[in-house]
Amino acid sequence: MKKKSLKAVGTVLAVCLCATACGSTASTTTEDNTVNSETKEASTEQASVVQSQETAEVSQDAKEASVDNFTVTYLDDGTVMLSAYSGDKEESIIVPEEVDGKSVTVIADDTFMNHQELKAVKIPDSITEIGTEAFMNCFELENVYLGISLEKVGDRAFLYTDINDLSLPESIKEIGNSAFSGGKYTELTIPSGITQIEIGAFMNTSIITLHIPSNIQLIKKDAFSGCNQLIEVTMDEGVKEINEKAFSNCKLLEKVTIPSSVIKIESDVFSKCPELKEIFIPESVTEIDPYAFYMSENVTIYTPAGSYAESFAIENNIPYVNQ
Repeated sequence: MKKKSLKAVGTVLAVCLCATACGSTASTTTEDNTVNSETKEASTEQASVVQSQETAEVSQDAKEASVDNFTVTYLDDGTVMLSAYSGDKEESIIVPEEVDGKSVTVIADDTFMNHQELKAVKIPDSITEIGTEAFMNCFELENVYLGISLEKVGDRAFLYTDINDLSLPESIKEIGNSAFSGGKYTELTIPSGITQIEIGAFMNTSIITLHIPSNIQLIKKDAFSGCNQLIEVTMDEGVKEINEKAFSNCKLLEKVTIPSSVIKIESDVFSKCPELKEIFIPESVTEIDPYAFYMSENVTIYTPAGSYAESFAIENNIPYVNQ
């Protein structure tokens, strides 16, 4: 009987131990499942964040849109650039100052190129830059308002237009090659922020009198060539060099005054100016190209006695007067 009783007790103990072991296993499994679930949620959350970041990056990359006949590019500085104008009926345009609450600061290269229907354009005060050839070949374009924040005008920006009144804002710091060539404007005030006149910048225009301010140090090739209405040119102290053909083919040019800051006059600077009668050259000038006055046969050089300009005049059989 005792043996049987012990056997029963052993059986009960075995059952209890088994239950305990099973309970422990179940608990461990539950904890593992909980951990796995939390890990999975964290992983999903992390994936969601990454996906959100990727979406944001894609959104930033998608910078172009089309608004009011312009392609709009959202720039990294939070402003907007306009390009590729597609209208073809409007003779007068007011360029928008804002798009989607963002300031328009740039008119891109070629934006209005070949739009021969255009006659008048108003550029807002928000614009700081007009790109290369932006208005080139707008043959009928007569009236242009340039905003007060404009700093840069690109190469050939208004080449082959018909601008009849040009007012350059003081904000301008850079004017590109042939930027305003060919216009009908008769007056020109050069902004104080510019230090040099670029190649052909104002060639073939209708300027009558020209004053070069003291901020200009260099007048580049063809800068004012072919200005057939130009009669007189004066320059303030500051100009150091006048490059080749800068004032060539100015058919009515009669009088030029060169400041004592100039040291060099290059080839053909005043060539083919048949009406040029008086040019005042200071003793600071130590180099004049032999062809500086080519085919300007009526010129007389006014210069101090003993100057380089005097000896140049004597060597090249040009009349001179000592001052």
